[in-house]
Amino acid sequence: MGNMSSTTAIVPLWVPVAVFAHVFAAFWLLKTVLLGGSSAIFKKKKAKKQDHGQPSSPLSPCVKSPDVAPGAAAPDARPSTDQNDADQEQPTPFTDQCAFNETFKTAAGSADGSMEEGDDDAVPDVSPLACSTLRQHLSVQPETFDMEWQEMGCSYNIHGSSKVVLQGIWGRARPGEMQALMGPSGAGKSTFMDILAMRKSVGNLSGRLLLSGKPANTSFIRKTAYVPQEDNFVPTMTTKETLGFYASVILPSSWPKAKKHERVVEVLDAVGLGHGHKTLVGGTLPGGLMMRGLSGGERKRLSIAAGILAAPAVLFLDEPTSGLDSFAALSVMGYLQRMARAAEHIIISTIHQPRNAIWQMFDQVTLLAGGRLMYHGQRDDMTEWFGQLGYSHDPLTHGVASDWALDLVAVGFAKPSQYYGHTMRTRDDLAAANKAFLEHYMRTRAVTKHDGLPMSTVGNQGTIAGRVRSIMAPAAPGASITDIQPDRGSKYPTGALRQFVSLVHREFVLITRNPFDVAARCLTFTWVAILIGLLYYGMPTDGSSLRSRLNLCYVGLSFVVLMPYISMGLYTSDKRFYLADASAKLYRPVAYYMAKVFVTTPFQIICALCFAWTLYGMAGMRHGGEYIAKWGCIVTLVYLISVQVLHACAIAAPNQDTAFMLSIVWTTVQMLVSTFFVNFSEVTFNYWLTQLRYISAVYFGFEALVLNEFSGVALDCSNGMGPEYMNFVLTAFPRLSSAQKQILERMSQPQPGCIVDTVAVVDYFEFGRPFSHTVGILLGYLGIMHCLTYLAMVVSARKEAR
Repeated sequence: MGNMSSTTAIVPLWVPVAVFAHVFAAFWLLKTVLLGGSSAIFKKKKAKKQDHGQPSSPLSPCVKSPDVAPGAAAPDARPSTDQNDADQEQPTPFTDQCAFNETFKTAAGSADGSMEEGDDDAVPDVSPLACSTLRQHLSVQPETFDMEWQEMGCSYNIHGSSKVVLQGIWGRARPGEMQALMGPSGAGKSTFMDILAMRKSVGNLSGRLLLSGKPANTSFIRKTAYVPQEDNFVPTMTTKETLGFYASVILPSSWPKAKKHERVVEVLDAVGLGHGHKTLVGGTLPGGLMMRGLSGGERKRLSIAAGILAAPAVLFLDEPTSGLDSFAALSVMGYLQRMARAAEHIIISTIHQPRNAIWQMFDQVTLLAGGRLMYHGQRDDMTEWFGQLGYSHDPLTHGVASDWALDLVAVGFAKPSQYYGHTMRTRDDLAAANKAFLEHYMRTRAVTKHDGLPMSTVGNQGTIAGRVRSIMAPAAPGASITDIQPDRGSKYPTGALRQFVSLVHREFVLITRNPFDVAARCLTFTWVAILIGLLYYGMPTDGSSLRSRLNLCYVGLSFVVLMPYISMGLYTSDKRFYLADASAKLYRPVAYYMAKVFVTTPFQIICALCFAWTLYGMAGMRHGGEYIAKWGCIVTLVYLISVQVLHACAIAAPNQDTAFMLSIVWTTVQMLVSTFFVNFSEVTFNYWLTQLRYISAVYFGFEALVLNEFSGVALDCSNGMGPEYMNFVLTAFPRLSSAQKQILERMSQPQPGCIVDTVAVVDYFEFGRPFSHTVGILLGYLGIMHCLTYLAMVVSARKEAR
């Protein structure tokens, strides 16, 4: 049993560690600042280049055919139009595409009347010549086929009854067409599009999907892309890095890296983002910090680029113009139209109140209301069809045809005649319009319902279908959506290892470029350690430091248990990222989770060690490399467990408030049953509560730290212990015998050769577990929490299934 060293603070330990922490954090902060600065400089250079008349993308200049006089329609070109709802009855054609572009550059602009930087080519050329030029630049062409859907329906079993949300939806789409999917809120648009995209896995689904007359199978999923309303981009990645990530996980593994890079560049050029390869996506970082980056319209175009990267035959979009100003919305839809014409994509998009210029870009319209089909066909024929039903459209009164159609089929509220005219007002009106259109559609298309499919009996649908079936010849049978099961062997386009590598890069960029993550966390840990270390700096080596050393063992663990709470926003953000990607089936859950653990764990260990060793050295805990290493090991393991528990709560809980509540329950148990406050042998009432110690990482950690600090140590008390120490011992050890109290009183006076044997401290807490056993227990605890976190992640993704 040896005496502690006469020196106190371990300067060679804490000073280098504190310096390293600041250099480490400064390195990542500087990289982030330089990245943001270079992005801004790049934008300014690009804008200056455009001021000198140089286009930012070789694929998006205005193209005028020398064979067409200004003002004349180009051969086979589809004119784009715009109109002022109040002043014009007929739309004005824009047959000269450059005039079209310049008009909207001048009239639309941004909200403050100025153009967004970098949007000089935001309204693309969709003339046949421009589309042909673009087609020649594309290295990959999508497979082309006609789509046809018949009797699409969906219902849910709720409390023993069936709730029908979609019934009897028919239609078709051809390559190169843009189809608008419209309807009031609750009409079933999202449900219908999810069924078409084969993303729907919840509910009783029915119907047939035919591709060029043949039944669709699960390979159809690989031929489609789905662009959600809200993107899921990492704010700290550049546009090229973002598309590069998608290329690595969705393009075939057989493609060489150079070919994938070429595809990324050409797709960015195709959507008008070729000038901004180094521009950060930007947005709100996990933690709340805003990072400048792409405008709203540019983000939408990047979403489209990610969607068309694998050259899908069909591109589904959910409200692509939502949240955009009028010019940005026009720009986004213009690029969609150009891709449809140039690459012959089928584009099906939900749309809400499009302006007339956007409305004119669509070829086909599907209008739903109350889960029923109101209209499907040519855009320009819609008003004529409803006119035949007695619902006339007056452009002066009703405005754009798209707005009028939405008003027409919206029921359930008062619709004054002076504003709406003759309109649909009840569900019976919707049912009658649905019946009339289905009869018209089936008669003109010569399509009938397959006998093997169940029919909905809601409304008049069963009567109509039966009547049509009796007079029409049967169509070729198609595959029922209810019979299609996911092909597990071909669910993902790339292997798990390729996904893991790609996700490692994305996760690394996400956390290292976020100032609130690696850099701020490292600085926070170090600064708190310095603050606590100043309070305990250079503790004496005699018996008077017994209380301080015990306190510091507990304080160190308490900090690492509480510190993960500042990162709760990061954990909930991780959940949002994963659920969005899981919905798109981008990668395997295990690849994502392993990549996250692989990237984040080293940084977490660095932060924990910076805290542990800075505090240890400043306070002057037990000297010796073995003891320093053991202290760092235990503090780090308890921190990793705490992080994992909060991460699991953030994923399992429906919201951040609930995650906080669950985490606080766990933290309370950790701290109260650590034996620091109450010795378990003194608990006489509800003794079973003390068994909670076996789920307390702090209990095992505190035991290891106390043994590390006091095992085999004698503290000098030859100068007397002082009244403060006497009060502490009497309070901490209330079961002292009379003889022990007499010895304690003598220790308060100076006595040469007096030594405090710390074995009594260890025995009081009933500690004695070997260090290796404690490490094994904590590693097992950490492993269990990782398994629970992964399980919560998988279950949450399944709950989010549509």
